[in-house]
Amino acid sequence: MYEDLVELIARKKVAFPPFGTGVSTAAIDSAQKDSGIQFPPSYCWWLRNYGGGQIAGDLVYGLDERGIGMPDVVRLHKVSLSEGRSPQHLVFYIGNEESFYFDTGHPLESGEYRIYYQEHGQPDEEFAQSFDAFLRRRIVDILGN
Repeated sequence: MYEDLVELIARKKVAFPPFGTGVSTAAIDSAQKDSGIQFPPSYCWWLRNYGGGQIAGDLVYGLDERGIGMPDVVRLHKVSLSEGRSPQHLVFYIGNEESFYFDTGHPLESGEYRIYYQEHGQPDEEFAQSFDAFLRRRIVDILGN
């Protein structure tokens, strides 16, 4: 289902851990419970297979299952909430001037969430309709075909 994405990640040498070395299903279940948010299927797949990483230095938040200080989406969500962000916006990616978030208040029939691009001082824009579509587009946008 995601074979083309695995190939793109490998071909572009995206700074993700090796495929298959992500986090456990138990860690994902615990994170969903802690955050109160059901993660979309493609993000769960990515967490199980990669767990976190970077695209050209921009952080793609995963889960810090081993407790070693890795960027953790649940910790980021708690910080976002303390700063007044909507509890329905789960930020998972932070770049220099932009961030991306799942709009968890409006799930699609597939279980995925629309992903929005947010840049300081600009209106939010829809970027993708799934996490896997986000990765494909973001990798190509930043690293080229």
